[in-house]
Amino acid sequence: MDVFCDYCGAKLDVEHENCCTQCGAPFDNNASVKAYREEKKRKEEEYRRRQEMRQNEYNASQQPSQSNVSNSQNASAQKIAKTITTVIIIMFFAPMVISIIISIFGGIFSMIADNFDNADYDYIEESVSEESSATQEVQRVNFNETAQTAEYSFICDEVFRTDIMYGGADKGYMYVAFHLKVKNTTDEKQWLSNDLNCVYDGDIGCDRAWGFNEGKSFSTSVTLSAGIGSDGYVCYIVPEKAKSVVLSYGDYVRVNIDLRDLSYRTENSQTSTDNT
Repeated sequence: MDVFCDYCGAKLDVEHENCCTQCGAPFDNNASVKAYREEKKRKEEEYRRRQEMRQNEYNASQQPSQSNVSNSQNASAQKIAKTITTVIIIMFFAPMVISIIISIFGGIFSMIADNFDNADYDYIEESVSEESSATQEVQRVNFNETAQTAEYSFICDEVFRTDIMYGGADKGYMYVAFHLKVKNTTDEKQWLSNDLNCVYDGDIGCDRAWGFNEGKSFSTSVTLSAGIGSDGYVCYIVPEKAKSVVLSYGDYVRVNIDLRDLSYRTENSQTSTDNT
């Protein structure tokens, strides 16, 4: 929204000046300036309400999850109690039962027991081997380095300080935008759905800044064909004192990003990025 001086018609810099830079007329009695400031204030209040609504929705969504966890824990406790009771009963009666069976079947029982033990041991050994091969290690990389897991690759190849459409960040904080790419590196179609978080000082989480380039935002849940990638931007509210942050994507990717020498870019000056 452009604002012009009532006296000389010059375009006014409402964000940085208090009077017309050409004729010196103050902004106090300028109706266009008042309308601009009221519109900006309305947008900021609307943004805050949207943030509160999202936070309330998030809090509400966590309550059923916590209830499910509690129910699951109770069910697990009951199963453990039943298992312990069964084991105690077996330990008490097993010697008598085994001695009777051995006295009746003798050598036949011994042979069957040996064969069963060998087969069971081979099965357990094979299961342990399969579980070990399926275990993945956490991939820790730096900015502009690719993390490779068994299913996908992930990279943060762009980071800069910016503003969003609703205005600047609060005092002591800054908006930091990250450009992220994820690619399906398997031979099959994959549904990738992973949590994305930003932390500093080890464990302090950063809030997501909504309103930055929402048409090209990074999707944490996406279906990708073999060899196909997806990319986009995500923006977080980071303390200006933070020297670095860590982006976590799912359980197996951690990206360390240095913030000590950030460039500043507005949303209009950014360029689109192709898929990986």
